[in-house]
Amino acid sequence: MERKSNLSNAKSNMENTKSNGPSADNLKRRFKEGSIPLQTDYADLINIADIGRRAVGKAPSQTDNPNSALKLDDTGALAVKLNDNGGLKTDKDGLSVKIKDKSLLADNNGLAVNTGRGLRINNDKLEVNNHHGIEIVNEGVKVKVSNGINVDNDGVSVKAGNGIKVDSSGVSLNIGETKNSRYSSLRLKNNVFSVELNNGLIDESGGITVGQGDGIIVGNQTVSVKAGNGITVNSNGVSIDPYTVLPKGMIVMFSGDSAPTGWAFCDGNNGTPDLRSRFVMCGNDFSDKGNDGNKASGSGNAKIFFRDTTQTQVSVTVNVQNTTLTEAQIPSHKHTGGMAYRYDTGMRYSYSTGSGETNEINNHINSGVMTKDSTPYYVYTSNTGEGQGHNHQATASSPSHYHSVDVIPPYYLLAFIMKL
Repeated sequence: MERKSNLSNAKSNMENTKSNGPSADNLKRRFKEGSIPLQTDYADLINIADIGRRAVGKAPSQTDNPNSALKLDDTGALAVKLNDNGGLKTDKDGLSVKIKDKSLLADNNGLAVNTGRGLRINNDKLEVNNHHGIEIVNEGVKVKVSNGINVDNDGVSVKAGNGIKVDSSGVSLNIGETKNSRYSSLRLKNNVFSVELNNGLIDESGGITVGQGDGIIVGNQTVSVKAGNGITVNSNGVSIDPYTVLPKGMIVMFSGDSAPTGWAFCDGNNGTPDLRSRFVMCGNDFSDKGNDGNKASGSGNAKIFFRDTTQTQVSVTVNVQNTTLTEAQIPSHKHTGGMAYRYDTGMRYSYSTGSGETNEINNHINSGVMTKDSTPYYVYTSNTGEGQGHNHQATASSPSHYHSVDVIPPYYLLAFIMKL
């Protein structure tokens, strides 16, 4: 129970209201046994007491302050004034928040919301924790619409597409009309829906399924293409797997004007070998790679490449065939006869003279040895030689040299491209 003070007849003493006055020990000494307190001592004592009254807003000169949240309890002690419906409580430990149904949490860090299902704290704000089918927008919480669902002011409904109808009875199939005394492909007969099978469909115990042929896979929910080697099947469709059919590093000849996407011209760039103006040879194994650093020169129809032969010095031996010389072929010459003559009388051809004393014929006209006649005889010299053929040995040589030979075979130019 709150204690009420009736101070309406008391006079206001405003002295020293802005001063703390003397200390309590000093004031006690003034009122100790044997001391005579002065009027100022009583005034200080009253002012100190009035400080407490003013602290709770009970001084006569003060206007009642209902927002102070303070009161005097039954014992006259200063206490916090609580509103029973304000959500606060006091106990021996102090003032605290009254927690109801554990919806809030209070600890040294402060007061917080005890989030349960569907709620969460995000960036110090309480939010709805949206789950499947729920989304948060600026306007609030709404149903997240997906295929086949419609949300408007009337509520959530099924969005009817082709072959579906929605009415007060519910959702049902929109059965087409029969034509030519036949049911449509989907028909309702005796309250049972049935499908009129056509090519490619099979009626099995588990239901209708697609007939599975070569290259087709029928799963629990889908029909798909069965991919073989080099084939890729994805959301974009069926295509050739270039990494299987055309592996990286594959080099082929190409007659186009530019390399296709994923390929590069083999000019030494983009990780390609430089095959321009070169023929290709297979190595002994995968590690046997390289080139001799040479290229053919020229372009178009005039590609050339000259290779020098090994420099060699040639020695030649010539054997001449045997030849018998005719009289006209032998050198002009003469022989000296073996008989000595005293004079040159009767010599038809020239002569030579010797030296030294020897026996000789005296061929003087008056010697009785010489005579004149119309049929003279001439003395032969002795025969020599056998008239055999002969040959000549000759040696021929040439300086060391080499030959430059164009080794380009007949060709047709194409581009080499490599798969990247």
